[in-house]
Parts: sequence; structure tokens; C-alpha cells
Amino acid sequence: MRRYLLALLAAVSLNTVADDHWKPFPYDQSAYDYSGDKLREAWPRLTRGFGHDYPFPDTDWVVTTATRYPKALELTVTGNTGFTGKPEEAEHYAEQLQGVWRLVFRGDFAEAKKRGLALGVGGQVPAMFAQVVYAMFLAPDQAEKHRLLEEVISYTDQAGELMQADIAAQFGRVYAKARLAEELSVPVVLKRGYTSQIPAELDALLAKQPRQPFALALYGGYEAGVIRKVGKLVGKMTYGVSADQMEQYFARSFRAADDLPIGHYEYANALAYVYGDDGQAKVVEQLQRAVAIKPINAMEALEVAHARKLLKRQEQVAQR
Repeated sequence: MRRYLLALLAAVSLNTVADDHWKPFPYDQSAYDYSGDKLREAWPRLTRGFGHDYPFPDTDWVVTTATRYPKALELTVTGNTGFTGKPEEAEHYAEQLQGVWRLVFRGDFAEAKKRGLALGVGGQVPAMFAQVVYAMFLAPDQAEKHRLLEEVISYTDQAGELMQADIAAQFGRVYAKARLAEELSVPVVLKRGYTSQIPAELDALLAKQPRQPFALALYGGYEAGVIRKVGKLVGKMTYGVSADQMEQYFARSFRAADDLPIGHYEYANALAYVYGDDGQAKVVEQLQRAVAIKPINAMEALEVAHARKLLKRQEQVAQR
């Protein structure tokens, strides 16, 4: 068991702590306190975007996960995690991991990355989740945003089977690729292989968790993004995307969870990409739904704020 737990914490050359001078979360954090037992109680709602029953990182999770992935034994602890591999130390490790998730939900993203990476592979999921959120909403410019998203992809690819098996880690990687594909030129996207990787990774993720709201909404957004760049005809013939499929993915996402701000503003963006001015009324409707949702964590607060900005722009356009 000692070797299994050592493997869980192996750093895989990812033991560098965060030295990022990230901007602080810009809104009131008092509503996002998940100290003590509050985290376990709220966990199903906090992680509903990842689908049903995303596992709570308690002591049993630490031991079970380590046992389930024996190839992780090939990894060696190369960073100073403060964990020696003794089974009785699993509880302390779990408490540290839960603390990282609390930082993520509270909006202390830089500290979440730092503490998460200091825990090795086991802490990388919340660390990279924090980085994705920061990149999307708080990065100072597009170049930094792209650098951070590319780093998420690199970290996840290097982390081995433990990360490949975690649906949150899988989503974070494909989400980063999809956001990059949306903003990079078509030749760059093709060169990186994103046009084949993104649907393949989403298909694999949905095969494990068919009702994951995040993945379903991302798939719909991806198809809309392809249509935006190459048009409906080329999109259908070359990449197999269509407006009908886009609509179906979002419908499935909303059936799984209708109270995620990101789902509604992603759908609003998709409608604008695919239908242009003809979809403006629906765009406004979806943004209004997004801003009406009361956020339960820092990420959702940033999503609602983003949706509010998009809604204001739409209202300004309508007044012209």
C-alpha cells in the first residue's frame, strides 16, 4: 500500500510550485465559504457540471484511486510533498486536497494552483481547474490566456493514467483545446490536430459520462465554432458538424443541468455563430437566463459577470 500511495503523489516532473502573479478574484468571496463539512455537503452541486457522482476526495478516495491504477507505481516522488507513503497518512493528504478545492471554489486561484501542484499528481486536477478558470476570465491578455491553456494541456498529457481517468482532468484538457481552437487561425488549429482531437476526446468523455453538462455544452459550442470559421457546407462535409447537432448537444446539456451559467452563455454564443442576426432574440433570452442564476462558487460568479457583459452588448446593438 505504501508504494501505491507514493505513486499517487508522484510529481511526474510537475512539482514546480506556482510563481504566477495572478490578479485576485474581483468580487465578494463571502458566499463561497466551504470550510469544514460544508464542502462535502455542497460537493454534488459544486461539481454538477462534471456529471453525476464526481467523487469527493476523502481518505477512501485516496486509497482506492491509488490501488485502482497500478501503472502509477512507475512514477516516483520527485517533489517534497510532505507525504511519505504511509497508509495512515492518507487522511492528512485528503484534507490537504480538499483544502485546494476550497481555494478553487472561493476564487483563490493562484494559491490553489500552488498548493495543488505541491501535492503532486493527486492535486493537479484542482490546480489545473483553477488555471483554466483564471485563463478564461482573468488573464490580462490573449497571449497569456493561450499560454496558460497550453500549459494545462501539457500538464495533463504528462501526468499519466491517473489524470487520463479523471473526468474533470479530461474535460479541462479538451476545454483548453476547444477555447484555443476558437481563437487560433485555421492553419494552426489543423497543424495541432485539434479538429480531430477535440471531437475524439469529447466522445471518449461522454462514453464514460453521457450526461456530463460541461462536455455536452462544449461539444455544441465546438460545432458552432467550426461553422463560424468554415461555414455550414464545409463544416458538414469536412468536419461532420451541423446546426442540428449543435442544438441537440445543448438540449442534452440543459436536460442534465439547467442551472449552469456557462451552459447558457455558451449556447448564446453558438446561436450567434450559427444564425447571426436571425438568432438575436434567442441569444438575448439565453444570456438573461445566465445572469438570473445565483452563483454558488467563484467560477460561476465570473461566468455570470461575463454573461452580463455579453447581454449589455446585445442590448446596445438592439438599440441602434
